[in-house]
Amino acid sequence: MNEVSADNKQREQALDVRDSFIVQAPAGSGKTELLTQRYLSLLGEIGQPENILAMTFTNKAADELKHRVLQYLSDANLAPPQEPHKLKTFELATKALVQSRKLGWDLLNNPSRVKIGTIDALSSLIVSKYPTVEQLIPPRVMADRYEYEALYRSAAENTFKLLEDDEFQESIASVLLHLDNHVEKFYRLLTQMLAKREQWLPRLYQQGALEIDVLERTAQKIISEHLLKLEAITLSFFDEDFFEAIQANELVVNALPEANIKVLDAWIGLTNLCLTSKGQWRKTVNKRQGFDPALKGQKQAFIAILEKLSPEDELREALFELTLLPELRHNEADHQVLRNISQVLKLAVAQLKLLFVTNNVFDFAEVGLNAAEKLNDLSGVADVALFLDYKIEHLLIDEFQDTSYSQFSLIEKLLSNWQDDSGKTLFLVGDPMQSIYRFRESQVGIFLQVKENGIADISLKYLQLNTNFRSIKSIVDSNNRYFSAIFPNNDNVVNGAIHYAHSQSLSEQTNDNTVCFYPFLSGMAEQEAMQVCEIVQGTLTDNSVDEIAVLVRSRSHLEGIVSAFQLNGIDYEAVKTTPLRSHLFTRDLLSLTRAMLSLGDKLAWLALLRSPWCGLLLKDLLILGESDEMTVYHQLSDDNIIENLSGDANQRVQVVWPILANAIQSDGRFSFVERFSGALDKLDPQKSLSDEKRSIKSQFLGILHHCESLDSLALEPIEAMLAELYAPSHVARVKLMTIHQAKGLEFDVVIMPGLGRAGKSDTSPLIQLKALANRDLLLAPIKSAFDKNESKTYVYLKHLDKKQNHFEMMRLLYVAMSRAKKKIHLLGHVNEDKESAKNTLLNFILPFFKNSMNMPTAPTENTKKDAEPPQLVRYEPLPIVDNINPDIADESFNLSQNLDLKYQSALGTVVHRYLEFEIFAPDRKSIDAKLLQLGVSSALRDLQSETILRLLDNTKKDSTFDWLFQKRDSTQVEAEFGSAEGSIIIDRLFVEKGILWIVDFKTASPALGEPSDVFIGRIKKQHQEQLCHYQGVLEGIFQLPVKAAIYCPAIPKLICL
Repeated sequence: MNEVSADNKQREQALDVRDSFIVQAPAGSGKTELLTQRYLSLLGEIGQPENILAMTFTNKAADELKHRVLQYLSDANLAPPQEPHKLKTFELATKALVQSRKLGWDLLNNPSRVKIGTIDALSSLIVSKYPTVEQLIPPRVMADRYEYEALYRSAAENTFKLLEDDEFQESIASVLLHLDNHVEKFYRLLTQMLAKREQWLPRLYQQGALEIDVLERTAQKIISEHLLKLEAITLSFFDEDFFEAIQANELVVNALPEANIKVLDAWIGLTNLCLTSKGQWRKTVNKRQGFDPALKGQKQAFIAILEKLSPEDELREALFELTLLPELRHNEADHQVLRNISQVLKLAVAQLKLLFVTNNVFDFAEVGLNAAEKLNDLSGVADVALFLDYKIEHLLIDEFQDTSYSQFSLIEKLLSNWQDDSGKTLFLVGDPMQSIYRFRESQVGIFLQVKENGIADISLKYLQLNTNFRSIKSIVDSNNRYFSAIFPNNDNVVNGAIHYAHSQSLSEQTNDNTVCFYPFLSGMAEQEAMQVCEIVQGTLTDNSVDEIAVLVRSRSHLEGIVSAFQLNGIDYEAVKTTPLRSHLFTRDLLSLTRAMLSLGDKLAWLALLRSPWCGLLLKDLLILGESDEMTVYHQLSDDNIIENLSGDANQRVQVVWPILANAIQSDGRFSFVERFSGALDKLDPQKSLSDEKRSIKSQFLGILHHCESLDSLALEPIEAMLAELYAPSHVARVKLMTIHQAKGLEFDVVIMPGLGRAGKSDTSPLIQLKALANRDLLLAPIKSAFDKNESKTYVYLKHLDKKQNHFEMMRLLYVAMSRAKKKIHLLGHVNEDKESAKNTLLNFILPFFKNSMNMPTAPTENTKKDAEPPQLVRYEPLPIVDNINPDIADESFNLSQNLDLKYQSALGTVVHRYLEFEIFAPDRKSIDAKLLQLGVSSALRDLQSETILRLLDNTKKDSTFDWLFQKRDSTQVEAEFGSAEGSIIIDRLFVEKGILWIVDFKTASPALGEPSDVFIGRIKKQHQEQLCHYQGVLEGIFQLPVKAAIYCPAIPKLICL
């Protein structure tokens, strides 16, 4: 293996902290390492660590980058490594650590000074710095899809209700008529637009965007640019022989037209002459194309020319796209529809904002839009320091190819006052070949634009890395061969086209059959899954340490493979691939929830009694299910009915019924989550649960808590939240995941099944809108219900979208295949002609295997076995439960004693906040607002408010109060310090008579009847290890004797350890 990479010069140049760069770093090139080295280089030069801000796009990536920086700083205290590439990082970290000590930063003990986060987090910070009057209580950012989609839908419905308002009636009625008064379609299209409003809202209402002449000028620019491109391409193909063959054709010109809109019809005439309506080269021509039957020789000559042109896809596509260009002229009727739709969209956004205010929530799009608005309002501010409380001099952005237009706009505003000679630098790293997040509005064209034109007033030096540290030479060479042919030859900002950049492996290792392809015919999904099993089993046998990844385009493509793995006993790790809803334990939890929510839900009660917690046989369930006059719940308390059940069922009901009855009859005394959790702990004790079931239980209780806190405890929101969660999985050598989840990871062996399966098709939006590279806007409304065809502009914009998807699919295939270190296995379905379906990943790679592949034999009969239904599982013996009087609520459901409940943490958070700011008599409105923000349900807020006021009053009256909250220069609250195990946060610390006191606030209360000394002993034992760790960390930092104490307002008492 080579010791020095071929692009070492570029890597060294990237560490010059005087210059700004945009770096293209392909898969396996050590992009994150280079970014880390740049960050360390800057730390060794600047005056304050806060002068550097590094941003990426996910919390996981930000955490990884921050961990790397701190780990390298920590390792700088050790002996230098021997490897050259590690030595460079070590030297940079050493220099940064010297600077840290010299200027007193103490970064290892103050990790919060390392400013690395996400762009969304920066948006949130900007918004929080300048809240409106309505936002003095910070809105909660909704993370769950079901929640924000429900608000989008409500906003659409509220917009429809404005139909009764005279001011808006005409616009809404016009849009409804355009949709043939299809109200549900009106709701669906508005909901879709609201979900993506950050993409169109800043542009749709900019000055002049909807004026006819502006739209027509934009269309003219697009057509003119395409004609210039077409002229350049056709010059070398439409030569003298071409025009000689059509000289007698009266329908077309006899010379190449100019690239001018005035002769657009002449260009279209040439296109119709050469291509069919579907955009393919003509095989024959006749009188309709202008060839008289007598011109046989010219016809043959022309067809011969077209045959020679048949390999020229670039020419064919350029000609065909001429027929898809937008309209040159807009009529007033179409323009009025556009204005009406824009008015309705504006109303929908207003309704959504009202819902945000009412519920004190935001979605991520609103955070980004508000951040941009704040920066616009303060566009004259000289520095972003006013927002962040520190001055940014160096900005680093990772994964820049994933930037959306709204994020890019925010970055531009942050840099609006930067100059090339100001000493400030920008460092952008990314790989446009790995841009695969269009569904999140990322635009690869932004990378191309910035590479060519810079950003704001900052010009950037372009660096391209090409060394691959990940894969063996055979893998890199194969990918070079495939993707240099698959990717387009030239970049195109509008289409999102990216040319392929070759990589060079640092490894010299080559293996035979590095990339293998396994074809299957339609209907052979089971055989494909079994082939995956054979590959996995063979790999595990040949190598005991290799990691294997099974990567798919969509989670649904894994269903048959999971079943095959289970059938063959293959241990696997499913990374967010198995829906939580499909797990049998989840179904049992859902049955218990439904039963407790509705005594009349017969199906839920029967399912609950069939679950392992009770395990009734079918013959007994039939008896309980016969009655339509009496609920199953009430039947369980009827001795006459119970006597008709089998002896086994009678015994089981006697155990389970009191538990369920107690949970039902405790309604009003305890929250639903408390009652549910209490019943579950008796039906299925925590200690008897597997780790997997404990994880599912925790997630499910979180859903119930969230729904109850929002006063929306019903089956629909619970089901909606479940739909977004996935069953937990354990670590294994075989990973199952989507290609998107695998981005940034690497595996020894990559298996890619389902390549012949197509992805989902997109639905037509209410309005198609595209912001072009020059910031011009082109838009068109959806086809009217009364029109036969869509407008040409709408068709053009759909075509652009289709092209961008096409190029992104190429990149998706590249991301998947570049994860492999040693071996790639490709599997997919073809037809009997060895062709794959369009819109599939296989369509790109198949030409390389088509001539050499052996076609499989079609199955002669359906050998697929029917899936066996789940067998009855029930506990033997039943859980032992103490006698319970169903008429008396079980006090063991007490909130403070149930470890599964989430409410206690909300109470603790509020009390901590008041103690931190030394507020001991807050008003009830303030407390209620904070509890609402933390998701405490209205039914519990009064009780929690009373508890909070009591705890604060206890603190104020405590004899140690004056000493504990005395004003000292040394006092710090919520102080963060670093340690080898991670950062720690101290609630309150101060120095008193040469002793460093650390005080941890705990809001726990004694159990009912628990003596104070017993409670104190329990609290000490519970937190002893944690506080001893704090003591050790702070003794090393402050070089002072340290005393640790716990303060419990519930007693109240300062408990010294």
